[in-house]
Amino acid sequence: MPRYFFHIHDGGSVLDDVGLELPDISAARTAAIELSGEILKSDLMGPFFDHLSWQVQVSDSPDLGGRSLFVLQFSVAQ
Repeated sequence: MPRYFFHIHDGGSVLDDVGLELPDISAARTAAIELSGEILKSDLMGPFFDHLSWQVQVSDSPDLGGRSLFVLQFSVAQ
C-alpha cells in the first residue's frame, strides 16, 4: 500500500515525516480534505486570517524534493 505525505505550506512549511498508508490517490484526496477541515476548525496554523493563502501538498516523499501528487489551495479574498 502506498504512503502519502501531507505537507502544509503557508509562507513556511510544515513537513509530514510520517505520512499515511492509504489504498489509492482517491483515499489520499479524502484524507487531505479531512486534514484541511481540521486545520480550519482548530486553527492549527495560528489565526487563519494571518495567512491569506495556504496549501496542503500531497507527496510521495517526506522531503520537499518528492513528487507532488496534488495540491489543495486555500485563500482569503479581501
